[in-house]
Amino acid sequence: MRLLCFLAVVSWISAAPDFNYKFKEKPLQTNATIYIQKDGSLVYTPDVVDTKGLAYAVFQDGLLSSGWGVFDVKSGYSSSSQSDQDVMFAAGFLEGALTYKHIYNQYNNIKGTFLNGYSEDVIAKLKTFLNTQQAWMEKEVFLNKENALWRSAGLIFSQYSGLVQGYSYAAPKEMALDNFAFQLLNGAGDLIDLIHVVSRESRPDFSKMTKDELKAYVQKNGHCSALIKVLGAYENIFFSHSSWFVYQATNRIFKYYSFNIEELASKEISFSSYPGFLESLDDFYLMSNGLIMLQTTNNVFNYDLYDMVTPQSLPAWVRVRVANQKSNTAKEWGSWLSQYNSGTYNNQYMVLDLNKVVLNEAIYDDALYITEQIPGYVKFGDATEKLRLGYWPSYNVPFFEEVYNRSGYPAIVESKGLDFSYQLAPRAKIFRRDAAKVIDMDTMKHIMRYNDYKVDPYSEKNACDTICCRGDLLVNGTRPDGCYDTKVADLKMAADRTAWVINGPSTSSSLPPFTWSQFPNSTHAGLPDTYDFNFVLMKPLL
Repeated sequence: MRLLCFLAVVSWISAAPDFNYKFKEKPLQTNATIYIQKDGSLVYTPDVVDTKGLAYAVFQDGLLSSGWGVFDVKSGYSSSSQSDQDVMFAAGFLEGALTYKHIYNQYNNIKGTFLNGYSEDVIAKLKTFLNTQQAWMEKEVFLNKENALWRSAGLIFSQYSGLVQGYSYAAPKEMALDNFAFQLLNGAGDLIDLIHVVSRESRPDFSKMTKDELKAYVQKNGHCSALIKVLGAYENIFFSHSSWFVYQATNRIFKYYSFNIEELASKEISFSSYPGFLESLDDFYLMSNGLIMLQTTNNVFNYDLYDMVTPQSLPAWVRVRVANQKSNTAKEWGSWLSQYNSGTYNNQYMVLDLNKVVLNEAIYDDALYITEQIPGYVKFGDATEKLRLGYWPSYNVPFFEEVYNRSGYPAIVESKGLDFSYQLAPRAKIFRRDAAKVIDMDTMKHIMRYNDYKVDPYSEKNACDTICCRGDLLVNGTRPDGCYDTKVADLKMAADRTAWVINGPSTSSSLPPFTWSQFPNSTHAGLPDTYDFNFVLMKPLL
């Protein structure tokens, strides 16, 4: 079957990895190629990988066997004439077509996390904001074709357009999704804050919360633990990230994008992701120009900041992609991210420049840059000196004092205690105590899966006051959310675009594997029933 697809993109509406254990079942693999014709039309051909095509891709569906799918696409390497927009559109189309079943499940599994409990009026306001923002972005791309930022954003929108059209082509009518579904998927991180922008009624009164209630709120809205670890004589650098969110989001795909576009600072990016997402969300990125990006989410306790959020802005997921596409150094990255700050998905970003590292010799200035964002303000600076001391931890509390203060943390710490502070949050104490124990890949994996809440005095018997939270094991009010994955790499692996990854809540310290039978009323279409996976090695398929 072939599709003849005429392309006029302005609007974005319109070999296998190695595994270290035996498969439960053989992963399924599909592939396709898109050709560009002399008249500029595109032809989609399934079940073919042709390096002479405009774009070609492979999707290995290993969700139920290993915990991870793998999607690998190369676009723009044919000898035929093509525009940069063609290159990105074709890549998006292939992803939408090859992963459509998982996109459908992912949307239906997580939409309730953002929409349940809100009135039709609030949801209508949310859609209006997103549509207004999208229309504004499209207009700016059209009006600013010579501007580097807007050209880069336009490439992402072309890929988005391809994703939506590829999905629509492959999915049967009963699985049709509208544009809002793709706005929700790609803007999942932004929606954490955006719902409080469009609905003042959704903003909780922190002063009326108990300490445990506030912890539950923070753990549900906070995203992730991260650690960058340097060995004593600079023999190696390890970097890792463990995501925290609802377990319904555990439909995981590790993605490899390779785009032959001259203006991209990094033509190849590798990242942990999800069906229908053109970004990581976690974030965990390995880039071919030597940049590594990790991210954890900070909370906004000062809701007055949301008054600065407007739709005339770029959502975080777009700005992250732009920064990745345009930055040649860690130092540049924050300046790209800061432009047209949406004030949504307010995070701490860690960008490590491996070009500034010489193993066994030196870690040069500007090797590690930290960027933190809140509505109306972005701060970034060199944190290399702290990294040289051995490690950089990240655990959902702002590092920069100005961001910490503007976000409202001092008042929270005063009323609820030091567990919400930068220096004495439970994970800060655990990282400070245990980071020195990381000496190799196995010990790095261990610390990022660590959960010994029954014994560890810093956890105080709270299953979420630890590196890898188990919300389903909380004594007061279990819920299917928490830490549900880990990604780990080192200097050499990053150069090869490889990483060790694991899907599922931690089983550290003999904790039982999570199973959906404990939460039969939680939507989990297509997901594994029980998460008892091991670490698996991700590497490019093409």
